Amino acid sequence: MISFKRLLTILCLSLTTISYASTYYISTTGNDSNRGSKELPFKTLNKAWSVIGAGDTIFLRGGTYNNAIMPATTFLRNKNGSPSDLIVICNFPNERPILNYGDASYTTQKAGIWIENAKYLHIKGIRITNIKQPIAGNIAQYGVMLWNGVSNCIFEQIETDHIGGWGVTIGDNCSNNLFLNCDSHHNADPYSAIPFGWADGFQSGSPSSTNNTFRGCRAWGNSDDGWDFRLYDGSVILESCWSFRNGYKPHTWVPAGNGEGFKLGMKRLPSTSSILRTVVNCLAFDNYSIGFHSSTVTGYGTFRSTLHNNTAFRNGVQGNYPGFNFQQPDVVNILKNNLSYNNGKDYIYPCNINTNNSWNKGPVSGSDFQSLDTTGVSGVRKANGDLPDLPFLRLAQNSGLIDAGVNVGLPFSGAAPDIGAFETAAPATVVANKPPVVSISSPLKSTSFTSPASITVDAAASDPDGTITKVEFFQGNVKIGEKTTSPYSITWKEVPDGTYSLTAAATDNKNSRTVSATVSITVVKPATPVNQPPIVSILSPTKGISLTAPATVTIDVNASDPDGSITKVEVFNGFVKLFEKNAAPYSFTLKDLPAGSYELKAVATDNMNATATSSYQAFTVTPILEASDYFNLYPNPNDGRFSINFTTLMEADIFTITVVDLIGKTVYREELSKEESTMQFDLSHLYSGIYIVIIAANQILLTQKFIKG
Repeated sequence: MISFKRLLTILCLSLTTISYASTYYISTTGNDSNRGSKELPFKTLNKAWSVIGAGDTIFLRGGTYNNAIMPATTFLRNKNGSPSDLIVICNFPNERPILNYGDASYTTQKAGIWIENAKYLHIKGIRITNIKQPIAGNIAQYGVMLWNGVSNCIFEQIETDHIGGWGVTIGDNCSNNLFLNCDSHHNADPYSAIPFGWADGFQSGSPSSTNNTFRGCRAWGNSDDGWDFRLYDGSVILESCWSFRNGYKPHTWVPAGNGEGFKLGMKRLPSTSSILRTVVNCLAFDNYSIGFHSSTVTGYGTFRSTLHNNTAFRNGVQGNYPGFNFQQPDVVNILKNNLSYNNGKDYIYPCNINTNNSWNKGPVSGSDFQSLDTTGVSGVRKANGDLPDLPFLRLAQNSGLIDAGVNVGLPFSGAAPDIGAFETAAPATVVANKPPVVSISSPLKSTSFTSPASITVDAAASDPDGTITKVEFFQGNVKIGEKTTSPYSITWKEVPDGTYSLTAAATDNKNSRTVSATVSITVVKPATPVNQPPIVSILSPTKGISLTAPATVTIDVNASDPDGSITKVEVFNGFVKLFEKNAAPYSFTLKDLPAGSYELKAVATDNMNATATSSYQAFTVTPILEASDYFNLYPNPNDGRFSINFTTLMEADIFTITVVDLIGKTVYREELSKEESTMQFDLSHLYSGIYIVIIAANQILLTQKFIKG
């Protein structure tokens, strides 16, 4: 019989919200009514965001999330992590989630992800693509929008492409954010007031955002600029970023928007002498117009920029634009170790600090580079998200630009830094190859085994000046195994009794070979075994459980043998055998059990005919009782005044009447004697709603709902 306490627990669990764990999952096959686990994932990022907190993680499983699954726009608002407990939203390892909105057309402005008033987030590994620009309305779309209070966040390996507007936008009051290894490409806005003029890879025009960093990012194929910081009043750092083929209609060489690689911009008044743009180790090539540009416009303020070790190549060929354009009067920008080749004429005003750049050193030619082939510049990144390693625009070993720079605090090899975005490593010095080192770490010398033995042989191998290519294992002169990768370990099986000499031989990447010291071991005949009895227990049903007739019970038995195998498992109720099985799983289902008491035991027999008996597992099956067989509650619904008439006398001297609300809170309780067959109640003071009357006596527990108007 179900206890009163158990009934209240069931009622409360059915009416309250369940707390989930701190890791959530989203899948294209999920459902927002799920609990967000790996097995029962959510469907949308909006749903996962509604339950996440500081330190929690959301994993997006791989696949395409279209407009029907995850409608634009996804809003991530008004939640903060902390410096030690970031809110993490990322792709599931080795899977790529794609938010593809190509199946929908919009008449209003959308953003793939709109982030607002949120701090300490880490968002990684998501692609947002194909948000179409409305034909009417002069509206440009967003791939990712940061707005009003997004700070101290990391955006890693985010890809925005084919957006009908800006790929990534930094709005107002968004500071101290890092964009790491992100790509934004082929974004275009043909229906804007200035066609194709509002689609940059990355852009910000905010007067109130500052200290944002882009590291290892790429912007290409965008109809306007790669990076656009016009009227951005704060500071920004660009490190090892590539901007190329911007200013053209996507997938063509037809001119479209401005087409600057890095538009460093101007600011709102007043001007400042502070350095607000820092650009190091960046590439700008094949853009329609200027590679690196800091401009002056009447009525707007100026600032200073620092450019160290950047390369501009083949920008503005059609319009004869410069690779570097810094011609603001009286603004002292700092340009050192920069390289310009095959651009239009560069404009660097005399007021700038302008040293050790290629234009200060003399002419540059194609022979200064390992390659001018752009193949792979938009290709797949490394496994960790870094930019691909290419020979493109890296200096040839005989170039006069090597060691021609000045120390600006960046790492370099050689006598001085190189000019341009890439530092050329010094040629390796040829040294004599050192042999590898190898030893057998297991088994130890003089170890004894019992036949037929299975012996794991482990070797430790290293190479002081290279790598290990293989480790071979020998018994005497007979090879018994080989491994080409660490850990260097083999299992030598079915070894008969005898004495053996083990060695390991390691070969390095230059074919040098070393043989280890010998390890001697013995294998002896086994002693006569003593059979150990099996182990058996009943896993379910649990002891003392009470079920309602007619009951269905699954009996699960766990049986094992420490030195052999199980040949059969029998299950009994008292002395009556219920079933017998000869192989796992040892499971059986009893159906339609009548009311009564049951006492189970399991007996396991092993291959040596030894037996073991489990402890007894007792449970009961009780009959179903209907409340209407015992009492009537009327009227129902009521105003809190109602009567209970007992149609059948309860077999108990005292019984309890309890009234609870739907969250299990007791609002009335009274003990009565069995002589009272009719009772009147006045609970008119209660709030309107649904309540439950619970009548308990001995083993009988009856419930009835009523509605209080």
